[in-house]
Formats: sequence, C-alpha cells, structure tokens
Amino acid sequence: MTPSFYADIVHASPNAFVYFELIKDVNGDVIDGIYEDINPAYECLVGMKKENLVGKKVSELIEPKVLKTLNWLKVGGKIAENLGHEKIDYYSEVTQQFYQVQIFSFEKGHIALSYTDSTTEVLQTYVVQEDLKQTENQLSLILDSTEEAICGIDLKGQCTFLNLSCMELLGIKEESEMVGKQIFDHFTRKISSQEETTVEEEILKKLKKKQKSHSDQAYFRRIDGTIFPVEYFVKPKISKGTLLGGILTFFDNTQRKEKQAEIDHLMYHDSLTGLVNHIKFEKLKSVYDTEKYLPLSIIMGDINGLRRINQHYGHNQGDQLLKTVAKVLSENSPENAHVARYGEDEFSIIMPNTDSMQVFWHVKRIQSAIEKYNRLIDKNQAPINLALGYETKYNLNFDLQNVINNAQDYMDKQKMLNQDSMRNALLTSIKTTLLARSQFTEEHAERLVTLSKKVGEVMKLSSYQMDELALLAELHDLGKIGIDDAILNKPGKLTDEEMAEMKKHSFIGYQIVKSIQGLDDIALPILHHHERSDGSGYPDGLTREDIPLSSRIISVVDAYDAMTQDRPYRKAMSQEKAIAEIKRNSGTQFDSEIVAFFLQSLEESSKE
Repeated sequence: MTPSFYADIVHASPNAFVYFELIKDVNGDVIDGIYEDINPAYECLVGMKKENLVGKKVSELIEPKVLKTLNWLKVGGKIAENLGHEKIDYYSEVTQQFYQVQIFSFEKGHIALSYTDSTTEVLQTYVVQEDLKQTENQLSLILDSTEEAICGIDLKGQCTFLNLSCMELLGIKEESEMVGKQIFDHFTRKISSQEETTVEEEILKKLKKKQKSHSDQAYFRRIDGTIFPVEYFVKPKISKGTLLGGILTFFDNTQRKEKQAEIDHLMYHDSLTGLVNHIKFEKLKSVYDTEKYLPLSIIMGDINGLRRINQHYGHNQGDQLLKTVAKVLSENSPENAHVARYGEDEFSIIMPNTDSMQVFWHVKRIQSAIEKYNRLIDKNQAPINLALGYETKYNLNFDLQNVINNAQDYMDKQKMLNQDSMRNALLTSIKTTLLARSQFTEEHAERLVTLSKKVGEVMKLSSYQMDELALLAELHDLGKIGIDDAILNKPGKLTDEEMAEMKKHSFIGYQIVKSIQGLDDIALPILHHHERSDGSGYPDGLTREDIPLSSRIISVVDAYDAMTQDRPYRKAMSQEKAIAEIKRNSGTQFDSEIVAFFLQSLEESSKE
C-alpha cells in the first residue's frame, strides 16, 4: 500500500485493518490470500506482529481459525471483481467477541478487511436475532413433534410452510417440493357430483370470509398418486385485522374410517347372515324413495315353519337355513339391489330402477334356485320353504310403506297357499268344514281354480291377482258353513224365506275371512261374488266395474261349472248349452268383458 493521507488514517484507526492480495485457482475462485499490510489495531486483534504476517499466506497461519479470515477472502472474491464493499456482523466463538466485518476492494485482485469491535447496537441486534432464532427453533420443534400435518396457505391456496408430519403424509423429502405450490392439487373428494363444490372452493370461500372450515369427507393425493381419507381443519391467519391466509391441519383418517366402518357394519348388518338389517333397510328406503330410482320394487319373503324347523332339526339347522336363504336371495338379485333380514324369519329386497316385469323375473329366479337346492339336499336337511310377495312403485305419490304392505299381503297369501305353512292349517280346517257342511266338493274347488286361472292368463293378470283368484275360487262359498243344514242341502227349490237366509252366506264368509291375516284381501270379493252386472245381484246391488274384478270372474266360472256338472236334482248341461247360457246373460248377470275373456280361455284350452 502506497503511503498517503488515507494510509496514515488507516494506520492510526482504532479499528483492525488488513490488506490482501487474492490467490485464485484455474477456475477463478479465491482459494487463499497473501498479507500485504496491516495496521497496529490488527496486530492487537490477532496478537501477531506485522513482520510475522506480511508476505505470508493466510492458510499458513493459525490466525484464520480465530477470525475465519479465509472465509472473508472467498466472500471478497466477488467484491474484488466489482470494486465494491459489504458489511457483515460476525461472532467469533474463539474470542467470544462480536465484530462488524467490512470488506472493501480498491483494486482488482486485492481486498481489505476492517474489523470493528462490537457495539451495543450490534450486540442488541445479535441478541434479538438469536432470541428470534431460538423462538423459531422452539416453534419448529413443536410443529415437527405433532402427529397432525400442519401447513400454511395463502389466499390463492399456495403452501407457505409445512411441518414434518405434513411432509411425511405428502410423501416428500424437501419443503421446496411443496412450498409455493398449490396444496389443493392434492385435495379431492373421492365421490363427487356436479352439484358439489370442490374442496378448494369450500375452504377458500370460507377463508375469505375469515371463517373456519372443517370436513372429514375429503381425500388427499400423495406425490406418488395414492389416495387416503383425511379430516381437515382450516383457521384464518389474521395480523392486525388483515387476512394473510390460513393454517391448514389435517390427519390420515384411514384407521378412524375403518373403525367407523366396523361399527357401522355391526350396527347395520345382521350378524348371522351378513345382510343389512331392519335399521339399515329403513335408511335405504329414505335414500331410494326419490324420482331418480323409479320404478322402485320391493320383494318381501317369509320362511314358512322356521319355528318347527328349529324344534325338529335344531337351531343350528335353522340358522344354517337362514344363511342359505340369504345366499340364494343375494345371488339371484340384481347388483344394485339390497337384500335385508327384515325380521326373525323375514327378508326384504329393495330394487331401484326395477319395474314389475323385472321383479317378477327375479322372483322366478329365486324360486327356481330354491327348487334346485331342495332337490339336491339329503333327508337330514331342512328344505327351504319361502313365501314371496312383491310390489312396484311407479310414482312419488304412492307411499313406499304401502308398497311394502302390499308386498307383505301378497306374501301372506303365498303362505296361505303353501301346504307347509302354519297358517295353511287354519285354511285347511276351514275348507274341511266347508266340504263337510255343504255340497261344495274338493273337485269343484279344483275346477274353479283351474278355470279362473285360465281366464287370468288370458287377461294377463299379475301373480298377485292370480293367487287372489285361486283363494277366492276355494273360499267364495265359505259363508255357507253358517247356514242351516236343512236349507243348505235342500234338494228342491228354496222358498223366499229360505233364499233370504241363503243369501246371508256371502256376508258370513266376508266376516270370517276379514279377521284372518292373509285372507282379508278376498273379504270384499267374497261379499260381492253374487252381484250382477245389471245391479240386480246381492247383497249391495253393485253394477259393472263397482264389482271387484275377481268376483266378476268367479261369477262366470262358477256358473259355468255348476251348469256342466251333475246335481242331485238335475243332469249336467252340455258345454255348448252352458256357453250359450253364459252368452245370453252377458251384460246382465255377467260382465260382458269377462265373458269374452272366459270364452277365449275355453277356446285356447280346447287347442291344448
């Protein structure tokens, strides 16, 4: 350094001052420096004389370990290129002193360092910075020790910071992989519809209103693309009244959802069969009772004689039978159906978007599967005897509970027609009494069932209506068991008084079946099976469509069978004469449309 006015000032300065020539490698990077000049204050700082330093390399001396001089030379390399300067606060662990290091460059390839002793201001700044650093470290430690994922978001949804748990859940190793990027690229709903808002819209909308948000129905997509359920909370981040963004916390909800699923399964499923239970079925009714799922069909099923099976075969066999029935119903129902154990021996199936023809086809499938099962079991196994009823809802005005009630009524009639049903014991007893008390024969009943079903097939009646016809054919004269034997079995013509008494049989039959569950639907057809189309019948003088359909059918086939069979007081009429008589009374005694269907059924039967 050439002696000058400035040099004299530097040598007289109380601040340590040193001047270096920089040594660079082939790449132009500073790797060392040669002492060219120092002032007395620097000698005091490092405890070394000028003659022991000048001309020597920094790397050769112990001094750099005290002040990290080599570090400042490397920093000064860039400053020397631009002949600039820089100020750095520095604390030496060796001397335990604070310094303000100023780096200057007066000519290329050379730099000067000036060390200023710590001042109160520097010390305070350092202490504040250290306290702040310590506070940040403590906060960071707290954030990183929690299991919940925590991250900051700005008002655009970009991540501002995140803790270790968040990084782990995201599947990332560095903060830089997420900071400054959209956090909502990873949030989604596993199941969504066009009406739903996105998670981003939901959170940011509330955030901008300075409102909290929470959901346990969201899903998070990791960096590797895997998805897992999360529960999240978002709290607005506000400073001095200004909304800066939000703090988003979330955690992996997989285990909780799995546990909840287990609880829900236990709560809403039958432990024996694995089917949904009555409670769940009631919830499903609410879900599917909307226009979206019309037509909506219901099947009701009841195992006949389950109590008898438990008594005869044991409860293990009964339980196994319940499980088998559940399996048959599930395997023969459409994929979108829900099979439920509705009661002890009852099952129900709810079928969205299924019309009456489709549900009828599924009932037939179930019945065929049951028949196949019963053919294959051995004599030590209890067979399946399942009564089925069904109904379909086509519009929202029809109460779904009425649909279920109709299906149950149909099912009850099936049980009545089933020989193994306990209810059939009552029906058999009634029929036995009727046969014993009147001229009504079992053959007559069988003929009426056949004839009425033929008419029903031509009319394309439902299975429900066909079963009603069969019951009515067997029980329409049930009330005759309440008529005096002398009148009931009189071979000749009845007097007016006797006829008045005989006419009471339709009302007596009505009263009997009305009180019997499973038979009450044929109560009115029994009451009106002697009504006439022209209104001259009894007991109420009904006309045409006011007369129940099944009553109008039975009226025709009963008259035809009576005319074509021998009676004690007359010989049977030929089929031709009987048909002619039916035609003659069409529109007066008989419904003309029913007569037409009846004649068509006879014609089709003659071709078979």
